[in-house]
Amino acid sequence: MKKSTFLAFALVGAAIITTSCGIIRETVLKNNDTELWSFGQDMAFCKKYGVETLLLSQDDTIVAVSPALQGRVLTSSFAGMDGASLGWINRVELAYKKSDLQKVQLGGEDRFWVGPQGGENSIFFPVGSTVNESSWRIPAFLTSESWNLVAKNAYRAKFEKSAEFENIKGTKFKVKAEREVSVLNRKHAADILGVAIPENVKMVAFQSFNKLTNMGSSPWTAKTGLLNISTQSCFNANRKTNAFVPYRAGEPAKLGDIVRDNFYGASLDIDNKERLVVDPSFIAFRTDGKRLSYIGVSSRRSEGIALSYDDANAILTVIFYIKPTDVRAYLQSSWRKSVSEYDGDAISVFNNGPVAGSNAPADAYYEISSYSPALALESGKSQFHLQRTFHFHGSEFDLGQISTALVGLSINQLRQVKKP
Repeated sequence: MKKSTFLAFALVGAAIITTSCGIIRETVLKNNDTELWSFGQDMAFCKKYGVETLLLSQDDTIVAVSPALQGRVLTSSFAGMDGASLGWINRVELAYKKSDLQKVQLGGEDRFWVGPQGGENSIFFPVGSTVNESSWRIPAFLTSESWNLVAKNAYRAKFEKSAEFENIKGTKFKVKAEREVSVLNRKHAADILGVAIPENVKMVAFQSFNKLTNMGSSPWTAKTGLLNISTQSCFNANRKTNAFVPYRAGEPAKLGDIVRDNFYGASLDIDNKERLVVDPSFIAFRTDGKRLSYIGVSSRRSEGIALSYDDANAILTVIFYIKPTDVRAYLQSSWRKSVSEYDGDAISVFNNGPVAGSNAPADAYYEISSYSPALALESGKSQFHLQRTFHFHGSEFDLGQISTALVGLSINQLRQVKKP
C-alpha cells in the first residue's frame, strides 16, 4: 500500500483535466465521485495504451488478467462488457509509462505480493538503506517484470516467475512464484460461502492460488530474515463506500488489540469515530479515498473475511482468505520498529487520500490485503496463500440476505460507519 496522488497540473476553478494522452482526470472539485467506468471502457483503455490483458469468463462474468503485470487481476464485471468495472487501476501511470514502476501503485483487484514490506527484514529497501519514502522501492518481479503464462482455458490462467532479490540485511533470496487465477460460478460461490445467493443478484467471483518456493540452497530462518505472501486488492473508493472486518472477541491480554493503525503511525483514525468504529463484533472503516489511513487486524483476531459496501452503486464485496487454524508468526508491514517482528497483520485495509490536514487531490481507491504467516522454508519447499473475491449487485433486500447470512450485518449497518 502506497499513497498515490494526482500529478497533473490543475486548472484553477476547473472540474476536469485533459492530459496529452487523452485521459480525462477529475480533480477534487468533481461533483460525482461514484460513477464507475464500464468494463468495456477499461478494456478499450488497455487496448489503446498497450496494457496486455487476457479475459477469463463464465456466463456473463468476466475477469481481466495481465501477464505483463505479474498475472494480476486488473478488474472484473458481473454483467459483461457493459457492466461496471469493479477494480481500481492506475490509468494515468499505465498510459504515461514515464514513472519508475518500482515506485508506483498500479492497482488491480488481486495481485501477488511478497513481504515483509516493513520491519528489520524488509525486502522493499536496498541493503543498508534508511527506511523512508525516498529509498522505498518494489522488487521488480512484483511490479515491472512480466510473468510467464504457462496454462490457460476459458476460466482459468496460470502464471509463474523466477526471481532473485535481497532484504535490507543483505540476505539473498532465490524464489519461484506461481499463481493461478480462476473464475468461480454461482454454485461455487454459494458452496464456498455457505449462503444462498438470490437469483436476482448479479455476481462475479474469482480466486487466486499463490505459491512461493525457496529455490536457494539455504533455508529461510529468523536470523537471516523470512518472507511471506500477500494478496492485495484495490477497489474504487467514493464517499459512500465503507469496509468492515469481523473480528474474534476476547481479552486484549490474550488476543492483543482489536485494531491497530501501525503503518503511518497515529493518523487519528483510531480516535475519529466518524471514520473508524469498533463494534462488539466488527470493525467499520470509512474507505472514501479522502484521508490517508490504514488499519490492521492480527491473526489472533481475524476471522478470515472482510467486506465492503458501495452504497452508491449497490455493490457488496467480500474478501475471503484461507487462514491457518493454529497460531503462527506473521511479519510486519509497518515501517516503524516494532516490539515484535512476528506480530504482523493477517488482514488490513488501506484508504488512499490526502494526509490529515491537507486538501491535495489523491487517487480515489482503497485496498484490502490478506497475508500468509511467515515462511520458514527449507530449500526446495513451498507454501501457498489462497484468496477469494466476490462481488454482488442487486436490491438492498437481496444483498442484505447475503451479508446477514455471512457475518450478521444488515445493509443498513453496511451503509455507514456509526457508533454502536
